[in-house]
Amino acid sequence: MPAGEEELIRRFQTGESEVFEDLMRLFEGKALALAYYRTGHRDDALDIVQEAFIRLYAVLPKWKPQASLFTWLYRVIVNLALDRGRARARAGEVSLEKLPPPIEDRPRHHPRTRLEGKETGERIERAVAVLPESQRDVFVLRHYGGMSMKEIAAARGCTTGAVKANLFQALRKLRRELEDLK
Repeated sequence: MPAGEEELIRRFQTGESEVFEDLMRLFEGKALALAYYRTGHRDDALDIVQEAFIRLYAVLPKWKPQASLFTWLYRVIVNLALDRGRARARAGEVSLEKLPPPIEDRPRHHPRTRLEGKETGERIERAVAVLPESQRDVFVLRHYGGMSMKEIAAARGCTTGAVKANLFQALRKLRRELEDLK
């Protein structure tokens, strides 16, 4: 459970609804990374995260802090992403959009360096996107969400051994796919 999460939940449940924004900030990076890597669409990811937070707001008054909120949020995001993917498949939609990094994180370098970095980032993104679902989720939560093995295991409802195995396999595949980038 992230530091301060339990206190924020308690405060929300005692009527300080404004602390919900702090809870959202606590999880928004992980949630958006997961939703984006599940859907591959920036707008879908933003919609899914918004819907997940709306649902969180509804369940929070009765929440019993036995596990991290992200464990619950993870399942909601995965299910919403699956639903969105099925809807897109039925509609036959295809999108090539990419989620750009936040403006403050963009490097301020020479245009050639920026282009090379963008191409490398896109290659990494494509390599992550073709990983099997369990490996992709674990990789994204660990490297983009900054979660510990224990937190990922709780969110995914599996053992830390399974998380480590999936992460090992993901890293091995990514190293093989991207070995020329060394």
